[in-house]
Amino acid sequence: MLLPIPEHPLRTKFHGPYVVEQQLRPVDYVIATPDRQKTKHACHVNLLKKYHERDPRFVTCITTKPVAVLHETVPDESTTDSTMDDTLSSPSPEEQAELKDLLAETTVVFSDIPGKTNLSVHHIQLIPGTQPIRCMPYRLT
Repeated sequence: MLLPIPEHPLRTKFHGPYVVEQQLRPVDYVIATPDRQKTKHACHVNLLKKYHERDPRFVTCITTKPVAVLHETVPDESTTDSTMDDTLSSPSPEEQAELKDLLAETTVVFSDIPGKTNLSVHHIQLIPGTQPIRCMPYRLT
C-alpha cells in the first residue's frame, strides 16, 4: 500500500504486504495495517499494488566471511573520440556516403531535442451522454 514516509508527509513509498479485509465500493478497500498507528485504512485501488513473493533462489544473504569478487573492466566510451566514419565501418563506401547524405538532409527528424508534430491527430470517442469524472484530491494520511 502506498503510504507516506514517517517524518516526511509529502514523500511516499509502498509498505506491506497487508491484508485486504473488505471491499467498500468497486475501487475502495479496507486494508489491515497492524504495524501502523491506524490499524485499518480505507484506500483507493490506485494506492495498492499486488504483492508477489520473491523466488527463494534470489534471496539476498549476508555473510561475515570475505568473498572474492571478480571485476570486469569495461572500456569507458565517453573518453574515446569516435567519428561517424568509425561507426559506419561495415557498409560499403557508397552506402556510407548515402547514409551521411540522408542524415544531413533529415537532421530535424533525427534530432536529440524533442519536438511536436501536427502530422497526426488523436481523438478519444466518448460514450454518448457521459460526463468527465471530476473528484477532489484525497489525503494520503
